[in-house]
Amino acid sequence: MRWDERSGVNYIVLVKQVPNIKNIPPDAWDWEKGILKRNLLETVCNELDKQALAFAAALRSERDGMIVALTMGPPFATDVLAYALAICADRAVLLTDRKLGGADTPATAYPLAQAIRRIETEIFGGDRDYLVITGMQSVDGDTAQVPPQVAEELGIPHIAYATSFEFTDDGLQVARITRSGREVVAPTRYPALITVTKWTENPFATFARTRWASEQQMTVWSAEDVGADPTRIGLKGSRTGVHRIFSPKDAATKTCDFESDMSVLARKIKDLHDARVASLEAAAADGEEYRIPEGRMPSFSGEVWVFAEQEDGELHSAAFELLGRASALAKSLRSQVGAVVLGVDVAPMAADLIAHGADKVYVIEHEALAHFSPIPFTVAMAEVITMHQPQILMFAATPMGRELAPRVAYRTDSGLTADCTALDLIDLKRAGKEYTAVLRQTRPALGGNIMASILTQHSKVQMSTIRPGVLKALTPDESRVGEVVRHTPDLSQCDPGVRVLSYEPIQHTAELSEAGVIAAGGVGCRTRENYDAYIRPLARALGEYLGEPSMVGGSRAAVERGFIDRGHQIGQTGQTVKPRVYVAVAISGTVQHLTGMQNSDVIVAINKDAKAPIFNVADFGVVGNLEEAVPQLVEALEAGRSN
Repeated sequence: MRWDERSGVNYIVLVKQVPNIKNIPPDAWDWEKGILKRNLLETVCNELDKQALAFAAALRSERDGMIVALTMGPPFATDVLAYALAICADRAVLLTDRKLGGADTPATAYPLAQAIRRIETEIFGGDRDYLVITGMQSVDGDTAQVPPQVAEELGIPHIAYATSFEFTDDGLQVARITRSGREVVAPTRYPALITVTKWTENPFATFARTRWASEQQMTVWSAEDVGADPTRIGLKGSRTGVHRIFSPKDAATKTCDFESDMSVLARKIKDLHDARVASLEAAAADGEEYRIPEGRMPSFSGEVWVFAEQEDGELHSAAFELLGRASALAKSLRSQVGAVVLGVDVAPMAADLIAHGADKVYVIEHEALAHFSPIPFTVAMAEVITMHQPQILMFAATPMGRELAPRVAYRTDSGLTADCTALDLIDLKRAGKEYTAVLRQTRPALGGNIMASILTQHSKVQMSTIRPGVLKALTPDESRVGEVVRHTPDLSQCDPGVRVLSYEPIQHTAELSEAGVIAAGGVGCRTRENYDAYIRPLARALGEYLGEPSMVGGSRAAVERGFIDRGHQIGQTGQTVKPRVYVAVAISGTVQHLTGMQNSDVIVAINKDAKAPIFNVADFGVVGNLEEAVPQLVEALEAGRSN
C-alpha cells in the first residue's frame, strides 16, 4: 500500500529525561566512590529528543495519526512525558521498575521494544503502520546505541541521522547525513525507526497545551506488564559494566584559563603546545604493552578483529588506525589480527589492510552489500562472527560504525562500548573470580564531564567503537604477507527495509586529520566573508607560529550556512580531529561538535558568550567578538614568530 493511500499513520516518540550537563554542582560528585549522585542533578528533556518530537509533529501535520511518547526511567520521569504531551503527544507511557535499573544499552533497548509491542497491540489496535522516532543520541550516555538496538530487537529497518523529510506520490522520503555525503531514502515496510539530528528550532508549548497536558492521565507499566524476560533487563541483562568512573578531580579536568592580552595568550599556547609534544614523545618512547601473567590464560579467546569501513571502493583511514591498536593488542594476547571488509569487488583492498597490520582479511562479498544498509550488513557481520568467534572487534565511530555496531552487537549477544578514546588490557578480580587480559574500554560520558572505563561481561566478543583520529596507524609494510578468507553470506531472506533514492557525495577537499593546527569557525561568524576574513588568516598565522601544518574547519551550522564546504565539517556527522592545537571561533560547543574535536592536545576558544559550553573543554579562552579578538591574536602570533 502506498503511503498516500493509507488512512493514517501513528508515531511513537522515544524521549529521555537526562541530567543537565551544563549545570553539574561540585557536591554531585562522590569523591570516595568516584560516582555521580544523579539525585542532586537538575534534569531536562534530552535535546535531540525535542527534535524528535518536532519531527513527529511535522510528519503528523501532513499524515494524521496518534503520537505516543514513551520513556523508561524512575517515577519522576513523568516530567519529560508532561513536556512531550505539551508539545504534541496524544498519549504518554512511562516504563518504570526497579528491576530495570543499572541497564546498559541492550538491557535498555529490549524492554523499550517490549513496550513498543504493547503500544502496537493495545493503543494502536494491532495497526503496524507506524514510525518510531527518537533523537540520534542522549547527552548522558552519548552512545547512539539504543535506537539501532531497539530496531534490531523489533526486526525493523532504521534510518539514522535524519535531517528532513517530504512526501511524494511514492510515499515518505527522508534526507539523512552519511560520512561521505547526503542521501535520500524511503522505508519500504513498516514499522520503521528514524533517529533525528538537529534539524529545526526546538519546539515550545503554548499555555493552553501545557494546561491540557497537566490534566492528562499517563500510562505506567512495569517490566512484568510488558512481558520482559527478567534475565534480559537491568544489571542481570547487561553485557557491559562500569569498571571505574573518573570524577573531574581524578581526571584532572581542564580549567579554562581566560586571557585578554593576546601577546600573553600566544606565548601560553606555544608553551603548552611544546610541553604536550614533549610529553607525547616521552610516553611513546617509554610505552610498555601488557603481558599475560606467568601461568595464566586470557579470559577471552580468538583473534582481534577490525571492521574495515569502505565506501565507493575507498577504505576509511580509520581502518588503518584501528589496525595499529589491534596489532599491539594481538601481540600481547599472542593472537592474530583480522580485518573484515564488506562490499562488492572489495578483495583488492586486502593488500592494503595486510600492509597496515592485518594477518587475515575476511572478504565478505554480495550484491546486497554494494551500498551500506544496516540490515544486510548486520546479517553478514553476525554470520562471519558466529563462524570465527573473535575475542575483540573494533569499529570506527563514524556514522556508519555507529549505525552498524549496535545492531551487530545486539544480534550476536555481545557487549559494546561506544566512542572509546583508549583501549588496553588489564587483569582484575571481581566477585571472587579472577579475570585475565580483559579489554578495558575508556570513553567520555555526560558530555565529557566524566571518563568511564567499561568492561564486557556475559558475552564472548568484546566490541568497541573508537573515534577516528584517536589511534595511530602503523607505517605500511608492503612486504607483509597475510591470508585472505573469502565468504559469501546468505542474504536470500534479507529485506533491507529501506531504499536509497539519491546520493550526493561530499567533495573531499580536506583531510583534516593531517593538520597539526586547525582554526574552526561557527555560525557566529555570520557570513562567508567574515569567515574568510578572520578564520583563514588565524589558521595560517598559528600554523607558522608553531611550525605545524594548518587547516580551517567549521561547525555543522557554519557549513549549512555556506561559510565553508562540507569537506571541512568537524563533529559527529563530519570529521573527527585530534590536532596539536584547535581554535574554536564563534562556536558554542554543542555535544555533536565536541565529539569531533575534544581530544585535541590544546584547545583555544574565542566566543562572546562567557557561558558557552565550548569553554568547558578549552585550555584557554577569550571572551570577546571575533572582529576584535581574532585580528589582535593574529597580530600577536605574527609578532611572536618574527621575534
